[in-house]
Amino acid sequence: MFNIHSTEILLILIIALIVIGPEKLPATIKTASLWIGRFRRSFYKVKSEIERELNTDEIRRQLHNESVMTQIDETKNKVETIAKETETSVNKLVSTENFDPGASNATKESSLDEKSIREEIKGTADEIQEVTKDIYTPSKNPKLSQKKSTKEAKQGDGVS
Repeated sequence: MFNIHSTEILLILIIALIVIGPEKLPATIKTASLWIGRFRRSFYKVKSEIERELNTDEIRRQLHNESVMTQIDETKNKVETIAKETETSVNKLVSTENFDPGASNATKESSLDEKSIREEIKGTADEIQEVTKDIYTPSKNPKLSQKKSTKEAKQGDGVS
């Protein structure tokens, strides 16, 4: 507790012997040691109560957990930046004019076929919309307009 060297204790005992005297010295040492013991015990009790109230172990664990969480966040941010950099570099590579992923002529032809199919589907959808407009005009009766459209279709085929 105190940093007192043995020679300092010997010096204090010699001074106490001279000041107090040889008859009262043993009783004085006994009383001083009792008081020092009581002081030490009360000091350690107060110290332990303060540590319990402050939950120092819990605070230490919490500080450790916070430091671990900051390390995890830093690592996460580094990984995200690396992922973004990789994504931008791949996008730059793919968007260049010289990029050829190994596509053959067959894939180019199939894409042209897909375009023509899409155009046909769009044209058919437009025709369907026109027919539905003809059938369901607000001024005409739907049943009558259907009969007329079937008659017109028969006349167009050459059947009368």
